[in-house]
Amino acid sequence: MHDVVIVGAGISGLRCAVELESAGVDYLILEKNSFVGGRCSSLSYDGFILDRGFQILLDSYDEVFSFVSEKELDYQRFLSGALIDTDRGGREVFDPFKSSQRLRTAVKLILSDIGSFRDKWRLWRSSRGIALPGSVDMQQPTHQYLRNVFSERFLEEFLRPFWGSVFLDYDLRVPLCQFWELLSFFSAGWGGLPAQGMQALPDALAGRLSKERIRLKTSVVSINGNRLELSSGGFVEGRKVILALPQEVVCRLMNFRSPVNERSSACVYFAADVSPFDLPALRLNAKTNHKIVKTICIPTSIQPNYAPRDKVLISVNLDPQFDYATREIRQNALNELVELFGRQVDDWEELKYMRVLNALPDYSITAELEDNDYLVCGDYSSTPSINNAFASGRIAAMKCLKAC
Repeated sequence: MHDVVIVGAGISGLRCAVELESAGVDYLILEKNSFVGGRCSSLSYDGFILDRGFQILLDSYDEVFSFVSEKELDYQRFLSGALIDTDRGGREVFDPFKSSQRLRTAVKLILSDIGSFRDKWRLWRSSRGIALPGSVDMQQPTHQYLRNVFSERFLEEFLRPFWGSVFLDYDLRVPLCQFWELLSFFSAGWGGLPAQGMQALPDALAGRLSKERIRLKTSVVSINGNRLELSSGGFVEGRKVILALPQEVVCRLMNFRSPVNERSSACVYFAADVSPFDLPALRLNAKTNHKIVKTICIPTSIQPNYAPRDKVLISVNLDPQFDYATREIRQNALNELVELFGRQVDDWEELKYMRVLNALPDYSITAELEDNDYLVCGDYSSTPSINNAFASGRIAAMKCLKAC
């Protein structure tokens, strides 16, 4: 019998294991996949690095960068802000305080017709955490707060496209407290990518662990107390069991109601010879007649290693309510891309369509998903983020060590 059995080798489970390893605890990780990382991972495909759903890593994530350094990840940054396609043409919104051309960027931001000066002033104050009255209900839907504070144009052309892509919820129904927490991280730092893709994070964690303690391609079919039945027919026992599993799986094991606010991600990767735009920034699609294509990003604009030499990797992120695998939706999405970038889209090579179900947890489930028999870790324990996934794993290990 092991001291601890961790079910799941996502970044929460791996971070938990690092603490247990340091404490000399006898643990075992069981993972159904052939790789570590779960949703925070990457696929190698014909020389390209395809993250499982478009993701960025914020350098303000203290839980992450207190564990692994930017140098270890060969981390590179996007510009802080976004390019925006509107019905009136292309626009841009960049943070002048993070620009090497601060005055020029500030003037362009002020003169931009993406919102009013008051909108930009209020966003700046909000980003510094100085604009929220104490009487505001932090559980109200984010869209309700934003609609009361900002103009319709600023909401629809910048805030909704940007934050909708962050939360995978373009209706912005997420609680305001989650928006406020992530706004502070975005304001404090830059978004970027590791040279080896998001897979670099779980690989860095797994590199701190004894290889024999990670058992891949091992599915747990049932748990009875401290006894876990495997799909192979075998059993594993642990004095303590830690469930580092997706929210919907933990709900099923705990006989708790299933998540209802599904937040999936949908992304299609293309290869091209030439980048469709030059700036290393996220591009938001705010055209009112476009329903499918939401954001476009060029990972190779900051990390050439994401593609073979002389190739460009394009990540097109879609509204997940549409199934790109169907012929009509695929053609409509391509038509939207042609409207944005012209006939060069015809020369793009479609690499892979990725749809990640339950990529983010159901924010309506606030119950503590653990009991006396099991500890639970995952980003659903608080505001979903890579940072909180790391924190959750560390905290679960501390609880476990205290109980031992």
